[in-house]
Amino acid sequence: MYKHIISVFVLAGMLSSCLESKDELVPSTGAKVDLTLSISSVSPATKTVIEEHTGDDGKTAFSIKWAKGDKLGVLLDSWGSKQEPALVMDNTSASTESASFQGIIRDILDGSHFLYTFSPASALLGTEGENKINLAIPTEQHLPNNSFDPTADLVAGKSYHIVVKANNPFAEISNIRFSRILATIIVRVVNNGKKNLEGEKIRKITLTSNMADAALTGSIQWDYASESISVLSANNSVTAILESPISIDGESSAFILVNPITLSKGSSLVVTMETDKHRITKTISSLPQDLVFPGNNVSALKLTITDADTMIEEL
Repeated sequence: MYKHIISVFVLAGMLSSCLESKDELVPSTGAKVDLTLSISSVSPATKTVIEEHTGDDGKTAFSIKWAKGDKLGVLLDSWGSKQEPALVMDNTSASTESASFQGIIRDILDGSHFLYTFSPASALLGTEGENKINLAIPTEQHLPNNSFDPTADLVAGKSYHIVVKANNPFAEISNIRFSRILATIIVRVVNNGKKNLEGEKIRKITLTSNMADAALTGSIQWDYASESISVLSANNSVTAILESPISIDGESSAFILVNPITLSKGSSLVVTMETDKHRITKTISSLPQDLVFPGNNVSALKLTITDADTMIEEL
């Protein structure tokens, strides 16, 4: 059983005065310069660590925080089959409420350019055609304490028009705007009276669908123009390795990132969990309704360990 919890909103970005509108294209004079690029964000909802807390209304809420060292990839113009970003920048801000990136793009022509960003930079598999990128969704995700795997949190920035000036090669984007691409599943496990599991903690969770075209993980293509996803390769499972194991009392959570997907009514979902002592396999042989994990949202999946559909093995 699942329920929809909360949307993770994308905050609008604001362009600094050095940016021009698309109608004010500036032709190049042919001069090449080394461009210093500065990008900042004061919108923690855009990236990259999720934190669970109680909101002002007493209900469960989630905050997205920045982390120092977050890597931002930058692509320029219509890149065709370019396999590497023009620049990769590290977040140097120690604050979880803001981020600051700066780097240098070498030998860039002056005049107008269009800039696209994405994170994490390590997710890039390549590019295809104009304004499309191929990204990897890790099948194995390593979860830090009470958060998702930051290397699996795919976000893509909007298109920005910059004008490179030969006599002042500096461009700045303030409060950059992102789209969060994937769906977040918050998994809670409840032990329904199994004495041999009392006190144990889950350190590994695997979700597997029997749908032939289920793309929980794998690779996707993101289209900046339409802000849409196409599946390139599909893997019907995802595994979470928990750095801080969660209890089997329903009080702790594991955050797993998957491709936005609907698991159809009547299909099966197998959940395999491991503690230090046991392997627990829960099989939902026929979903009673569609199980929908929408992109840019957090959805809950509550798993109750019962005799009816659960097998427990000693390790």
